[in-house]
Amino acid sequence: MRILANYGYKNNGDTYSVTFETIGDVPKEQADNVVDELFTMAKRAIERQLNPQVKPSKPAPKDKDEVTIPEPARPDQCQGKNKPHIKDPLAPASPKQKSFIARLAKEKGQFIEGLNSLTMAEASQTIDELMAV
Repeated sequence: MRILANYGYKNNGDTYSVTFETIGDVPKEQADNVVDELFTMAKRAIERQLNPQVKPSKPAPKDKDEVTIPEPARPDQCQGKNKPHIKDPLAPASPKQKSFIARLAKEKGQFIEGLNSLTMAEASQTIDELMAV
C-alpha cells in the first residue's frame, strides 16, 4: 500500500501545503501509524515555514506573532458521519443549502417540493438523500 499525506493551512491569505509520500509498500497493520507520522511531519514542516526562528531541536518561547497550527481532525475523533453539527436545526435552510439541493435535484432528475420552506435539518437530510440516489 502506498500512502500520500497532504496537509494544507491558510493564514492571513497565504496558503501553505505539503505532501509526503511513502516509498515502497506499507503493510496494512502499520498504515494508521504511518499516516499519523506523515501528517505530523507535514504539520511541523508548515510550522517551520511560518515560524522560521523556531529550531526543531529546542523550541523557542512562544512569540505573540507565532502561529500554532491546529491538529487535523481524525475520523475516529469525529462523531456521526463526519458531518458538521447544525446549531439550530429548526432555522430556515441557508441559501447555500437551497442552491445545492436545486443543483443536485436537477442532476438526479428529481423535483423537491417546498424548497424555500425547508429547515436546516430537513435540507441536510434532503442533501443526504439526493447524494445517495
